[in-house]
Amino acid sequence: MTMLSLYAIIAVPFLMAVIGSLLLSLAVRIHSFFRSRAYLPKLHYRESTLTRHLLSKCRLRERVFSPSFWIRNPHVQSVLAAICPSFDVNFDREYLQMRDKGVVALDWVVSVQPKIKRKRTILLIIPSITGSALGVSALCYDATQRGFKAVVFNRRGHGGSVLTTAKLQSSGDPSDLRQVVKYIRLKFPRCKLAAVGYGTGCGLLISYLGEFGSSALISVGACVSPCYDACERFSMSMRSMYDYMFLLFLKVILCRHARALSGTVDVKQALKAWTFHKYEEDVYCRIYGYESMDEFWERNNPIRDVDDISVPVLCINSLDDPFYAKSNIPYDLFKYYPNFLLVATEKGGHCGFLEGFPPKSWADNLCLDYIEAVFEFTTKGYGVNNRGAVRSTI
Repeated sequence: MTMLSLYAIIAVPFLMAVIGSLLLSLAVRIHSFFRSRAYLPKLHYRESTLTRHLLSKCRLRERVFSPSFWIRNPHVQSVLAAICPSFDVNFDREYLQMRDKGVVALDWVVSVQPKIKRKRTILLIIPSITGSALGVSALCYDATQRGFKAVVFNRRGHGGSVLTTAKLQSSGDPSDLRQVVKYIRLKFPRCKLAAVGYGTGCGLLISYLGEFGSSALISVGACVSPCYDACERFSMSMRSMYDYMFLLFLKVILCRHARALSGTVDVKQALKAWTFHKYEEDVYCRIYGYESMDEFWERNNPIRDVDDISVPVLCINSLDDPFYAKSNIPYDLFKYYPNFLLVATEKGGHCGFLEGFPPKSWADNLCLDYIEAVFEFTTKGYGVNNRGAVRSTI
């Protein structure tokens, strides 16, 4: 046997081994790309008895977010969350008249057979300013399965409700929400009250909790994709397609109620606005009689009274949120106040946080776990005061 023949015999298995290794490496890379990837969220909080209890009960130190490969993109997360089919939940609408004769709508969940609890918790859900009960039906369904009594708050003129006064509620005006909370507490005096906000609905919830402090009558709050310093965010120039889409939705609502608002707002002029600053100046400054945008933001920025918030608040933000920049997150707030907890995920988009198939919200489940953990904490000897706030012993 010649040396050339020997090389040829050795070369065949060698080439097969090389090709096999390359194919195996390619298969591993493809499998790695297509499989769900686990992301451990970053936690920001101040050490306290309350936070130690919450970290343990909600398993936050090992609670990973695992979106599949096809929904990791922040735009897919954000869009899919907005267009996902609603859960099979029926609502019973109740209209509530405000002191100024304005009307808001409460959508009570009635279709899901709940898990019976002796003392039920009322879960007040605040969708974004362009959202409705159908958009939060997944949380309504899951909450009812856990024994909560869920209700969705629709601002006056929003969620398909009528507008009976020449007033749309600004994102930081909690006066209508205050009357709704009082109504719910009178209607269910023995029930505890929790609240969850989404997007711009978080701004309304944070504004409410700050303005009314220890008399807020809400025992715990959770916010999904909140914007903290709305003045800084919405005073900027339009920066993405999401800004234009959001402004377009606001204009659709304005057009729907143009007749009711015509005596207060120059609707044609407002429809020409293509920045949030100009739109809010033409609409909300006219409705509320503010002399300048500085005065408007002084009274509507969600974190204006954050020092007075006295109940536990969970905030869930995605660092790839295409609508709110991660630079908008005030990390110092969570390091300073013991009743605030921030869960920041690497992926998730805006109000998305979808994982699994069919996609379900990881954030919704965390909100419900957090609320249950807070109530468990308050019933183990720490308690709440008679106005719903966690005692200062934490």
